[in-house]
Amino acid sequence: MKIKMLTLRHLLLVASFMFTQNALSGQIYKFKDENGNWTFSDKKPTSELELEIIERRPAMVKNRKPKIYLSEGSNKHTISAINPYHAPIEVEIKIISEKSEEITFRKVMPPSSKISLYDSKDVVDRFLYSWVLGSPQTTESSYIYHLPISSLQEHRISQSFNGNFSHHKPSNKYAVDIAMPIGTYISAARGGTVIWVKDDYHMGGAKKYFLDKANYVSVLHSDGSYATYAHILQETAMVKPGDKVKAGDILARSGSSGFSTGPHLHFVIRKNIGFSAVSVPFKFLNEDGESFVPQKGMMVFNHMAPIQEIETL
Repeated sequence: MKIKMLTLRHLLLVASFMFTQNALSGQIYKFKDENGNWTFSDKKPTSELELEIIERRPAMVKNRKPKIYLSEGSNKHTISAINPYHAPIEVEIKIISEKSEEITFRKVMPPSSKISLYDSKDVVDRFLYSWVLGSPQTTESSYIYHLPISSLQEHRISQSFNGNFSHHKPSNKYAVDIAMPIGTYISAARGGTVIWVKDDYHMGGAKKYFLDKANYVSVLHSDGSYATYAHILQETAMVKPGDKVKAGDILARSGSSGFSTGPHLHFVIRKNIGFSAVSVPFKFLNEDGESFVPQKGMMVFNHMAPIQEIETL
């Protein structure tokens, strides 16, 4: 939930190819070292190695935040709002006046909309506002999710529901961490609309400093719930806000950006419950077409991964 009031060195650098500030543009070289392991670097290897050149692009621009503002006329005072997201948001307004009682109300805004939230002939001295993503009327369906990986390798679930390390708050209680090599393709576990994308950060570590630094892609589903795919690799997002995706479509590549102890994908489904973004339990689909609840230590494999999208890293 975002809140605003309107009134008058120990860093864990992840993997040997983690980008520096001097490598924010140009080319990245992907090659196999003497042991046959894939390596990424902004410096071209001097030895004769199998080499692939990856052209870098500017990082995805951060989304604009919702804007709530006051317009005043001679006989009318209006609080309006702009929702720039491709998803509904719920807004709470608290109007504080020295001459009348405090007024508090909530309103749901449609995706990509501009609406009037409050009109009055009385002067608005000041107001507070907050907002949360999603509609409170959301009732998530019993959808069985595809594994959010496009890889022919097995990957281990390193933390699941109620994980002791970081899955104990309402927003992450029902989240799953899947360990995987940096650069593994991340795919949509369910179809929907891309809400936002952040892929502009290059470092990670288990310090509080990194809590708001992770790169991620969020996708809104037809039932109003939304998935977040976090810790993606800098500048690897393959979608943008507003894009429509299907289950299995490639979203980005895995990394270890933000609050992270190593390369993995953090996957979580959330919805608006009680004016708060709350995680909800879910199930994955296995190779036999059966559903299962993800558990720590499980080895998982996406049997539906498209072969043409696969690279062995």
